[in-house]
Amino acid sequence: MVLVVLSLTGAGAGCKREGTATAAPVAAPTPPQLPMQPPAAPITWAANATRFRPQAGAVLTFQCPPNGEPGTVWGSDTYSDDSSICTAAAHSGRITRAAGGVVQIQIAPGQPSYPGTMRAGETTRHFGAFPGSFTIVGGPQPGLVAVPVPQLNGGGVNIGGVQIRIGGGDAGAPNPWSAKATSHRGNNGSSFTQECPPNGTLASVWGTDVYTDDSSICSAAVHVGQITLAQGGRVTVFVHPGQPSYAGSARSGVTSMSFASFPGSFAFTSSIAPTVRAPEGVEAITWAASATRFRTAGRARQQVWCPPGGRPGTVWGRGPFTDDSSICTAAVFAGRITFEEGGVVRLRPKPGRAHYEGDTRNGVTTRDYAVFPGSFDITR
Repeated sequence: MVLVVLSLTGAGAGCKREGTATAAPVAAPTPPQLPMQPPAAPITWAANATRFRPQAGAVLTFQCPPNGEPGTVWGSDTYSDDSSICTAAAHSGRITRAAGGVVQIQIAPGQPSYPGTMRAGETTRHFGAFPGSFTIVGGPQPGLVAVPVPQLNGGGVNIGGVQIRIGGGDAGAPNPWSAKATSHRGNNGSSFTQECPPNGTLASVWGTDVYTDDSSICSAAVHVGQITLAQGGRVTVFVHPGQPSYAGSARSGVTSMSFASFPGSFAFTSSIAPTVRAPEGVEAITWAASATRFRTAGRARQQVWCPPGGRPGTVWGRGPFTDDSSICTAAVFAGRITFEEGGVVRLRPKPGRAHYEGDTRNGVTTRDYAVFPGSFDITR
């Protein structure tokens, strides 16, 4: 007889495993593949986004240099596309004037209005409808508050987008220096009077001798020499049709701005000089227009027309010039046209250069600049 002895240890001994399983390592999740960011194109603080207007929805990346000189900006968060890109980025808090930096913008359609605000040490301006816009991708930095800029107009005051009615009719506004002629648009050939009290406050004016009808009547009267800011006076305003362009100028202590086509005008004379137009087949441009859009045109010569009564824009180089320079101002520098008379300008796009040296000629001082991807020359 064989006796078999079984040793039992604990209640579960009969279920003992044959061995100890080793945990297999779990692979770390594969990080998502982020799209490669496009290289930042270097721009100046004067550069705007008008040439990208047909690319609505496109996201573009730019490098703003340090120690920037701020340009004009219209709007807040959504800016008119003729605004300074770098200054708009500083207004949004994405970069600073001192340090510059990389900014991304997204091209957007035109808006019915652009409210001006103060933020991050930058103040932007109000404007009405405009055909193109851009936004700063990502929006303003957290914690930065935009403070509305008061906007006077002929019918009241606009503060923070709230219209406070303080009177009726342009000519009868309690603040006559903000009065405009827009309510008279279409009554061409008619006239009305405007009272401008002494010691007024200058407001925006577009044009020279003939003004857009949303210009300040009293400020335009100072500009044209009808009255003075200190003494004021009563002026007779004549309603005229819209013009294809309005040239800005500095006169009598008032600096007016240039503008393109506008539907209504006024002047302080019953007749105005015939509109000077570009020769047939030649494109009319403003004095702020640059040559960046010709960068892809190879070496083909281009021809444009600069209207009379121009205001100088910024130019880098002394020929070739950076292609974001003012074409018309570069032509004055080169001795081809004058600010007073304007005229046809012929230019030829060229490749970018490693250095652009400034100079002073014909009353225009241009600036130095480092490497820039496109240039142009003024030709005969």
